[in-house]
Amino acid sequence: MTPQSLLLSAVLLGAFVLLAGAYALLYCVGLLSGRRELTWASYTCYGLQVAVAFAVLVATPLDWWWKALVLASAIVYQRIPPVVWRYLHTLHLSTKERACSRTL
Repeated sequence: MTPQSLLLSAVLLGAFVLLAGAYALLYCVGLLSGRRELTWASYTCYGLQVAVAFAVLVATPLDWWWKALVLASAIVYQRIPPVVWRYLHTLHLSTKERACSRTL
């Protein structure tokens, strides 16, 4: 691996992780605040994350199993923020119901 390919790989993988965090953060803030533009910005971040994943596949000298891991992560990560949001929302509602039933 050349120094240039190492730097390219590091930048692409850093962007991959950064975009994953931006997707999750914007998704949750968008739903919490009810602002559709933040939710759409989160989907844009996810799209960019997929594009970066394909750039990792094409432009880096990583072994095939690292590339497979990055691609699988990009695919699976699409569902993580919605599933976690739904779980936390359900958990919050059940906590509210228990608090209401104690006061009665």
